[in-house]
Amino acid sequence: MNLRLSIFLLLLPFLLTAQFQQHTLIFVGDTQSPIWFEKFYLQYNNNEKATQNIFSAVLKEQNVDAVIHAGDITGYGSSKSEWKPVLPFLDSLRERSIPFIAAKGNHDYMFLPSTAMKRFKEYVPSSASDYSLWKFDNVAIILLNSNFSRLNSSVITTQRKWYVSMLEKCEADTSVHFIITVDHHPPFTNSKVISGSEEVRKDFLPAFFQSKKAVLFVSGHAHRFEHFRQQGKDFLVVGGGGGLLHNEQTPPVMNDLYTGKDEGEFFHYVRCRVFADSLSFEIVKVTPHPARTEIVHHFEISAVGRKQ
Repeated sequence: MNLRLSIFLLLLPFLLTAQFQQHTLIFVGDTQSPIWFEKFYLQYNNNEKATQNIFSAVLKEQNVDAVIHAGDITGYGSSKSEWKPVLPFLDSLRERSIPFIAAKGNHDYMFLPSTAMKRFKEYVPSSASDYSLWKFDNVAIILLNSNFSRLNSSVITTQRKWYVSMLEKCEADTSVHFIITVDHHPPFTNSKVISGSEEVRKDFLPAFFQSKKAVLFVSGHAHRFEHFRQQGKDFLVVGGGGGLLHNEQTPPVMNDLYTGKDEGEFFHYVRCRVFADSLSFEIVKVTPHPARTEIVHHFEISAVGRKQ
C-alpha cells in the first residue's frame, strides 16, 4: 500500500467526524413578550431584552442548519405589533438561508385565532400546517400541534396516525439516525404555573416510546429549562426564550437532570451539534443585562446509548 493511501485511510475517521461537526441545530421556545396581566403574578426581568439577546446570540452561531421553535413566538399572534420584534430575526435567518420552523403555541392563536393563524402563515410559511416532517442531515425533526383545544377530533386522530406513519417511515430510512419530536405543551414539567399535558402523553408518547430512533422530545410552554429522562429517552423543556419565568413547584413532580442553583429559571436556547453517530447538546444561558452567554448544561445522545 502506498504512503498516500495509508495516510488517507488513517485520517478518514477524523475527516468524517469533521464533516459532521459542521451541522448545528438550534432549539428555542416561548420568545413572546409578556402580556400585561401576567406581571401581576410573575416577575418581570427585562424579558424583551432577553429575547433580543437570544436572537443576537443565535445569529452568531456557526454552521446552523435550522432554528426550531417550540411555540409561543409572540404574546398574541393576531397582533402585528407583537410580531415586530421578531421579524428582523426571521429576516436575518432568511438572508442566511437558515430555515426557521416552529410548532404552534397557545399564544400563537391569541386573541383572534383566525387572524392569528393568517399572521403565522404569513410570517412562518414553512410551518403553516399543523404537523410536518423535516430532515437535516441524519436527524429527522417532527413538528406536532399540541393545542388540542384548537383542533377538532378528526384533526387530532389524523395527526396521531400521521405521527405513527412518519416514525415508521424514519425507522425504515437508513439515512436517519435520530428522530426529534417538537411540540409546544410538555408531557412533563415541574413548573409551578402549568402542568404536564395529559393529551400529549396519551396521543404522542406511546408511538414515541416505541420508536427506536426517537431519542428526544422537545417542548416549551413552561418558561424554564428542564431535562427529564423516561424509559431511556430524553425530554427537554426549552421555554426560556423571553416569557416571564416560572418557578419550580415544591416538591418537584419529576427528577430533573439539570441541577443548577437557578433551578431552571433562566433565559436560554439549546445548541445541538450533529455528528455521525451522536448528538451533543449544550444549553446556553443568556442574561438580559449585561448580555452574556454561558453553557450551563451538557449531555449527549448516541445511536447505541446515552451519556451525560
